[in-house]
Amino acid sequence: MQEAARRLRARRLKLLLFDLDGTLLRVEMHRFIPAYLAGIAARLDGELPPADFQRLARKGIRLLLSAGDGRMTNAERFFGFLSESSGLPVARLARAVEDFCRDGLATLRPLVEAVPTASALLDAAFATGCRVVVATNPVFPKAAIDARLAWAGLDGYPFDLVTDWDRSRYCKPQQDYFHDLLRHFAVAPEQVLMIGNDTGHDMAAGQIGIATFLVDSWLIEREESFPADLRGGHAELLTLLRCL
Repeated sequence: MQEAARRLRARRLKLLLFDLDGTLLRVEMHRFIPAYLAGIAARLDGELPPADFQRLARKGIRLLLSAGDGRMTNAERFFGFLSESSGLPVARLARAVEDFCRDGLATLRPLVEAVPTASALLDAAFATGCRVVVATNPVFPKAAIDARLAWAGLDGYPFDLVTDWDRSRYCKPQQDYFHDLLRHFAVAPEQVLMIGNDTGHDMAAGQIGIATFLVDSWLIEREESFPADLRGGHAELLTLLRCL
């Protein structure tokens, strides 16, 4: 990793983007998302059958992942689609999400597992002097992301930004998701490193000139994948960050 670190130092990095799930913590999303949506559906008190809510909410999430026009936040777009599809007011749907996030999120804690090296990775990242962002796909409200960070023991870090659905207008792998971060921090693509375990969503950053590190400890391989500049497990990533 010495040569890789040398090349990255030459780029004068200013911003480190960390994916969350599968990178800084472990979570089985095929169990987490159904449980999360079921908890929200229960807060609708039968106004929308749970199976219908799950189906429409999943379509709404896929809509966020597929495209964005920048005119609405992801939350606005999600609730707008859900309201139009279900006939329920946006305010009622939003209240169900807020209610579950307030008193039901703790039921999902057993599905999240801390990564032993995550704290060392973040310590090394902050020691570089770069700004550090949790660049998770913003299809969740802030509370659901903050909870996962807390359960993984990472809530004490002074992240410069955590991308949630109220702050974001695009999702990975859309290039505009990454362009928005470049504009927000006033940095050039070559001054950024994206770190994640998803060959599609995370490595898409490389398409606009951002350096990429594919964490292959718990790899997610997509049909539409992008090449990574660097690849390795958490141990290799830690070595790299400590050399920057």
